[in-house]
Amino acid sequence: MNPEVAQKLLALNREFYGALAQPFAETRETPQPGFDRLRVALPCVPCDVLDVGCGNGRFGYYLQQHDALGHYAGVDFSSELLAHAALRVPGDYFQRDLSRMGSLDGLVQYDVVACLAVLQHIPGFENRLRLLQEMKERLSDSQEGNGRIFLSTWQFMGSERQRRKLRDWAEIGLSAVDVEPNDFLLTWQRDGFGLRYVCLVDEVETVKLAEAAGLRVLDQFRSDGKEGDLNLYTVLRND
Repeated sequence: MNPEVAQKLLALNREFYGALAQPFAETRETPQPGFDRLRVALPCVPCDVLDVGCGNGRFGYYLQQHDALGHYAGVDFSSELLAHAALRVPGDYFQRDLSRMGSLDGLVQYDVVACLAVLQHIPGFENRLRLLQEMKERLSDSQEGNGRIFLSTWQFMGSERQRRKLRDWAEIGLSAVDVEPNDFLLTWQRDGFGLRYVCLVDEVETVKLAEAAGLRVLDQFRSDGKEGDLNLYTVLRND
């Protein structure tokens, strides 16, 4: 992807989450049903967890409520969401731009690196691969190579109600030729209006990313939403 286009999409999402952090966080208060299956996949209990794109700390809070959380660290670009997360889950918090190379530099290693509903907002396959490779570097080797990466990505195109949110790229001065296949512009209209960039990272792309990063898929399933399949979850380990 053209770097200028990628930066435009990233700026759009930064503006979206900066302006709508509170109403967005309010829709992410309850745990997703898919979290239960991720908890079964934990390599140890309690687990030290790095939550990449932690948002309001929902996953960390869920693990904490189930006595499965050891040390927790959250990374996000939004200071508003990080502040919200820190009120719910004790831990270390880092404001980082995940779209930039080295965004996880300086962090220690963890039993689990979670990246839930985040990759879909990183424009460009190569940029998503780079972030996944950086997450792999943060996996602990203390569990005899049993560290895990947990991914989830939004499968919005399979839902008629979500497809109604699609907008034309012309609204932000772009066209389909400027972006990659499976890139979309969606609207938000709850307690405010916003546009955000989302990529459909499906089973095929997730496997391609994993293989390119030298990771092995241990489990892949769909869960969540009114449809029961709105998110794709993938459990990975170092190959």
